Amino acid sequence: MIKKALIICTIIAAPVVSFAWLLYKPDSEASECVRATSPDGRYIAERCVISWNHLVNPLYLGRVYDSKTGELLVRRRFNTPAPEVPDQWWDKDEVLFSRGGDEDAFIHLPPTLYDRLMAHLP
Repeated sequence: MIKKALIICTIIAAPVVSFAWLLYKPDSEASECVRATSPDGRYIAERCVISWNHLVNPLYLGRVYDSKTGELLVRRRFNTPAPEVPDQWWDKDEVLFSRGGDEDAFIHLPPTLYDRLMAHLP
């Protein structure tokens, strides 16, 4: 009986742990963070360097917070050879962390439910 329960738990836990491991996005190695507040004052965007990749296509971390509560709304990793300067991050309904590179460098505002959920994964 215990063996059977252990096998069932393993079968259920293995895919969940594997999925979480694939989505895991550690922020601990992020450095050189720069912040900017949206023109309407609703959001704070933060861009940090994760890896310089020999300056070819550096890896960055982009985060968007609610400016009133400080709640993390969006967290994305992206590569770009041309990061934007903070004064030019904001567009009408999005924050632009890059002038090129990954699609993940463009975040639509207000953030989608998917972005909000992904921001809170470890």
